[in-house]
Amino acid sequence: MKITDPERMKALAHPARMAVFDFLAGQRVSGYDGATATEIAEVAGMTPSAMSYHLRTLAKAGFIEEAPSRGDARERLWRLKIHSFSIRAEADAPEIDKAIERTMGDAFIEQHDRNYSRWLDKRFDVDPVLREASLTQQAQVRLTVEEAAEFSRRFQELEQEYADLTAERAAAGADPEDGTVVFYTMFRFFPRV
Repeated sequence: MKITDPERMKALAHPARMAVFDFLAGQRVSGYDGATATEIAEVAGMTPSAMSYHLRTLAKAGFIEEAPSRGDARERLWRLKIHSFSIRAEADAPEIDKAIERTMGDAFIEQHDRNYSRWLDKRFDVDPVLREASLTQQAQVRLTVEEAAEFSRRFQELEQEYADLTAERAAAGADPEDGTVVFYTMFRFFPRV
């Protein structure tokens, strides 16, 4: 889903809401469909009442929704409403919309950097096989615009293949014995300007 509405972008461009989105995305791909405001608040380091405000804001913007109860009707669960999205202000958008897109991009990078820093701190405490399966790579490649478009297309196809596999596993539910691990990914591919 491509999000171009600046109001929706602003709803997510807050560190607490990015933490909510990140946590619920991890819950989903792990096969758990949702979490309570209390569980989410604990991860984000907030009170449940403060978290409730952020959850309502995300729900109003269409990022999350109420999930079916785990059996206790008093318990209110929240889950992601969308699986993935990109943010992009339209080329002819007002400058404020472009600034909001930039703010969103910064928010995603900051969240990813927090996750990456946590990995760097803990990478020697995990199974060496898991450490070997991870990858940090930086490169500069010299391409024509057509080759860059092909690179982007092939990367998106590969990512979609594994996103589909992840969605199948998430739909099947949590299985601690299936040998899977949730990996973060953020790919940055852009021209030097």
